[in-house]
Order: sequence, then structure tokens, then C-alpha cells
Amino acid sequence: MKNIKSYYTYIFISTLTRNIVDVYSVVYLYKSGFSIKDIILTYIIVYFLGIYLSELSIILGNKIGYKYILISSSIITSLTFYVITYSHNLYLIAIFLSLSIFTYHPIKHYYGMLFLKHKKAIGNTLILIYLATLLSSFIAIKNFKIIYLVVISVIGIIPALFVKKESQQKVDYHKKISKNKINYFIFDQFKIIFILLEPLYLYLISNNLSYVGYFNIILTISSIICIHLLVTKINIEKNYKYLNIIFTIILFLKINILNKNLLLIIAVLEGIGIKTNELVSNINLYNNLNKNTGYIIIIEKIFCLVRTIILCFIYFLQVDIKIILYILIMGIFILSFQYKKDTT
Repeated sequence: MKNIKSYYTYIFISTLTRNIVDVYSVVYLYKSGFSIKDIILTYIIVYFLGIYLSELSIILGNKIGYKYILISSSIITSLTFYVITYSHNLYLIAIFLSLSIFTYHPIKHYYGMLFLKHKKAIGNTLILIYLATLLSSFIAIKNFKIIYLVVISVIGIIPALFVKKESQQKVDYHKKISKNKINYFIFDQFKIIFILLEPLYLYLISNNLSYVGYFNIILTISSIICIHLLVTKINIEKNYKYLNIIFTIILFLKINILNKNLLLIIAVLEGIGIKTNELVSNINLYNNLNKNTGYIIIIEKIFCLVRTIILCFIYFLQVDIKIILYILIMGIFILSFQYKKDTT
């Protein structure tokens, strides 16, 4: 129990600062003078490097202890704040972003499979993450000094120290992953890219970082309210297809609405849709009988490879961000038909 509580505390503190990088980095890059094409190229590099860094994180974690990779990730994230703020070198920014992301998410998935064995446990973790996300949106609006973000990131190291070191495992790359899971993982990446670029779209139509922050606050509050219902009252696996189709309709309406006040109302509905997807995505990821580190490496490689391919396609299309979002919504719509519950 102490082990789980230490992990939960780390997740809360790390999300508080990491969310600034994950959600608002595209806006910060745009404000620094990078074009949309430059930003897409940055994330092509981020995810391409992630194919290799995610595996390296798991292999090193297996040898020295996964908690030490989390500790190094907090330090790297602190440096990433500085690089994004003061550097104009696209490649340097991409390298630090990739290091920050892929020394964290593969290890998070490892502990997720270890600790989050039931829908309720996954839901509770998501609520904790949403609360931290809510606070990070306030931080973005207030434009906190970088030193505060660095200090909070460093504080996140403390609970990680109390996570028990796991025994070394054999990395088995030959565990079977069902076709159902792979299909879902592939189309789920369209949602991830949409979430990545959405803050930039909101900034472009509002020209105001605070507006992006307020939108995310409303979206997150909606998520916190609805996640309890999704976990306890709704058979989400049975109704996922219909919920996701409604979600894609909401997204389509959203990018055809220019009234900023009306968009904030849409944020309530979007929050429900995004977190429905996130819950199902986590269920699909963690409900796996072959809980081996090789499984995590394979799925991370799938995630990164698909994201790289999607972004490369978008990069060479040379279309505006609204058309890009339309393409991503099409992928999210196809996702509606990809989830099939299984036990592999």
C-alpha cells in the first residue's frame, strides 16, 4: 500500500509540471517564432527518437530500478522548461522533449500494469491526474516563472525515492499482442496528435494563452465530474462505440465554431469524450495477461512509429491546421469501431 501511495504522490506532482510541457509546449514554440510546420517537424523528431528511448528507459530501469528513471525524468523535465523557454534550436528542443516524455511514459505504463488492475483503480488514478492538470492550467495562465516549475519538478523526486525497487526481469519480446489491441493502439494515436495540436488551434483563434488555459480548466473539471460516472455507472466497454461517435461529432462542431464563449461550452462535452477515450485506452493497455516489460517496449514502439507516420503525412501535405484537425478526427471516428474486449 505504501508503495502505491508513493507512486500516486509522484504521479500527482510530476503531472503538475509535466502537463505544462505536454499541453502547452506547442503554444510556447509558436510564440517563440516557430511555424506550424516547424512544430510538426519537432514532434516528428520527438516521436522518432521515442522509438529508441522508450526501449532504453525500460532496459535501464530493469537493470538499475525503474524509480531511478522516474527521478532522472523529473530532472530532465526541469531542463526541458529552460530549453523551450530560451533556445531557438529546433533539434535541441526536440531531443529534450523526447527525453522528458520517454523517460516517463514507458515507466508509467510499467507501474500502471503493476498497480492498476481494475477499472476503479484506473479511474482513481485518472482523477488524481486531472486534479494536477487543473492546477497546471492555472500555472500556465499565471505564467509562473521557470524557477517555480523547476522547484516543483525536483520536489517530485522525493516520493519516487520511496517506491520499492523491483527485481530484475527477463525482457521477453515474444509475448503475443492481439490484433484487436494493435488496431486500437494504431487509431488511438490520431486522438493523441489531436490533443497535442488542439492548444495551438485554440491559441490561433483567440491569440491568448489564458484562453487556452481556461478552456483546459473547463475541460478538466468536466473530466473529473464524469470519470466517476464512467467508472461506476456506465458500461463503458459496451457503449464505447456510440460514445466515441458522439465525441467525433462534438470535435467536428468545435472546429467549425469561432465564437469563443460557445467553444467554452463545447469544452464541457469534449472533456467527457476525451476522458471516455482515455479510460478505455488505459483499460485496453493495462488489461493484459502478458505483463512483461517486453510488452511495454512493443506498444511504445507502436505508439511512436504510428505518431511519426501520421505527423510525416501531415508535414508533407502542407495544409493549414484546420484541415489537419479534420484528418485527425477521421482517424478518431475509425477508432470507434476498433475496441473489442479480450483477455490477451
